[in-house]
Formats: sequence, C-alpha cells, structure tokens
Amino acid sequence: MSVLIEQLKQSFKYTGRLSVSDFRIWSAWVVLIFILTYLAHVGVMYLFYKYGGSSISAATCLYAFYAALFVGYIFFLCAIVSALVRRHHDIDRNGWFSVLCFLPYIGVGYWIYLLCAKGTQGPNAYGPPA
Repeated sequence: MSVLIEQLKQSFKYTGRLSVSDFRIWSAWVVLIFILTYLAHVGVMYLFYKYGGSSISAATCLYAFYAALFVGYIFFLCAIVSALVRRHHDIDRNGWFSVLCFLPYIGVGYWIYLLCAKGTQGPNAYGPPA
C-alpha cells in the first residue's frame, strides 16, 4: 500500500528513477484498480438497467458516476505516465520510450519487459538509484 501512496504523491514528478521492485508493486496495484473499476462499471450498469433505466434521476446518477470515473482516470493516467517515465530513467533510457506502452499489441509486451528489466547499477544520467 505504501508504494501506491508514494507513487500517487509523485503523480506529476517526471524526474528521478523508479526501481523494478517498486514498479512491479505499482503495476499490480494498477491492474487491481482497473479490475475494481470495471466491476463497479458492470454493477452500475446492472443496477441501471434492472431498476432505473427510464428514470431521469437514475440517468443523472449514472452520468455523475461516469464523470467521476473519467476525472479519476485522467489523474490516474498522469500517475501511470509518471511511473513509466521514472522506470525508463532507471534503465537509463529517455522517458519518451513510455509511448511504446500505449501502442496496441506492442504495449503489453513492452510493459512485461519493464517488469523484468533490471535498472542500472549506481548513478546514471537521471540520478542515483531509487
């Protein structure tokens, strides 16, 4: 939990390094959060169609839920990009390589590579080890 909180605190920090062990924990939290939000989406849609599909107040609640989810995803996207940039700094690469994680088909394989790649030993161009 401390890695998640620490990474969320550094959501807009794009300097420094992120160790492979912290990145693995961060990635596990990211996957868990996306699974939970997907389940929340399924639950909300089930409730909407079963109980209040024609009600104006139900539709308003649905729009409010998705607006909050959208704002949360935008903030979380910033935290993900920040973690990716700092992870690339740990393997002594430019942060722009993070774009590869968002490409279809290539992104998953590249994310797995980032989960396995060891960082450079000692200081590099991006600072001391994390």
